[in-house]
Amino acid sequence: MAIEIAIAGLGARGREWVREVRNAPEFKLVAAVEIDQDVLEAVSLELAIPHEQRFIDLETAIAKTRCQAVIVATPADDHVAPVDIALQHQLGVMVEKPFTMRLNEAVHLVLLAEEKNRPLLVAQNYRYLRSFRTARRLIAEGALGTIHMVNCQYYRPAHEMAPWLARLQHSVLWGMGVHHLDALRHVLGKEVTGLTAESFTRPGGNLPPGASLQAMMTFEDEIRVLYTASYESSGHEYFEKGQEFYARFVGDRGTLHVFQRWLIMCETGKLPRIVRRGRREMSEEQILLRQFERALLHDEPSEVSGRDNLKTMAVLEACMRSADTRTWINPQELLSESN
Repeated sequence: MAIEIAIAGLGARGREWVREVRNAPEFKLVAAVEIDQDVLEAVSLELAIPHEQRFIDLETAIAKTRCQAVIVATPADDHVAPVDIALQHQLGVMVEKPFTMRLNEAVHLVLLAEEKNRPLLVAQNYRYLRSFRTARRLIAEGALGTIHMVNCQYYRPAHEMAPWLARLQHSVLWGMGVHHLDALRHVLGKEVTGLTAESFTRPGGNLPPGASLQAMMTFEDEIRVLYTASYESSGHEYFEKGQEFYARFVGDRGTLHVFQRWLIMCETGKLPRIVRRGRREMSEEQILLRQFERALLHDEPSEVSGRDNLKTMAVLEACMRSADTRTWINPQELLSESN
């Protein structure tokens, strides 16, 4: 029997989750929740959501349906309340990233999930992009030897942001850094042991605070990582939908270049070669839904558990604190303080 599920939040990601749930035979959508009545009606017409499945608050949706799980896709600064409500009702939860806006909020929710013995997953879907999966496989197989340096860069021209993102400080950290920093943890299989970060916005521009971020990090085994992300780029608005991404993984046997969807392996003493990413057999969201199903039905641990995501939250918190105080911060110490 399909798992009955509610989706809270019908913005861009919420609408995607409605489509993905409908394409997953393991799940059945029974409730769509959106506090903005106009948005609720418009999206319901767009996606043919029946009247009896439309709700303006999560408590009512839970009370009037038999949902067993909730996907939280509300704005990022409004994740805590719906996750808390769902867990208090003994429901499994998958929440969009970023998990929360503060590490202590995330710790509270993880402890609550463990107290209620319900799965709590964070939808860090960049881990499952084919380029990152391929890089992770090559590194794990030892194709690059011992990794000692990574350079990761992301650029996007000024653009219209979601209102929740435009009102936040450190906007590029919450908009894109959360993806890349979590993916780096996953690809390297290592944790961040220290970082220093600078967050800034060009004077006179019309972008929110922290539209650019630069961070220097150390990972376990003395891996050095330089990370740059910016919404203040220009001149490539029509290239790859305006988004430019490049990562360079350097080992003692070779270097892997990841540029957008292309991967190039440069091994010592060999000609460079293109590395194929393999077929995309299912969307990143379907991969997450399968993990969610197994966690709900079989108590299987998930790669994207809330407990694991605390380590990503600690990195994000360290970036904010370092940018504000201009100090070197160890995310592992923040974790120890919070638990």
